[in-house]
Amino acid sequence: MDASMGDWTPALALEQLADRRPVMASVDGTQVLLVRNGDEVFAIGNRCSHMGAPLAKGPVTFAGSLRTVRCPLHGSTFDLSSGKVMKGPATEPVPAFETRVTDGVIEIRPAARG
Repeated sequence: MDASMGDWTPALALEQLADRRPVMASVDGTQVLLVRNGDEVFAIGNRCSHMGAPLAKGPVTFAGSLRTVRCPLHGSTFDLSSGKVMKGPATEPVPAFETRVTDGVIEIRPAARG
């Protein structure tokens, strides 16, 4: 995915993303984890920054403002909105993406780091 471009890229049909069920989509060769919580859609890199395990196979948690996915291999926990590490052993965040839905299709673009 070309991070220099601010363009939106189609990722998955919204109807293919069940509520609170993580799905991996390949977008321009990048594996992206997509998770829906009602009207919110989150997108982060699918590979754990610790040892590369697929985050789409891990459990997601939504509790108040807490929105996380836990790596199925060693338990690293990542914030679904920012990709930030909430609990190690991972020390590096995973990429985060902005999301929008256009004509029933989830589109993503790289989120600004801040």
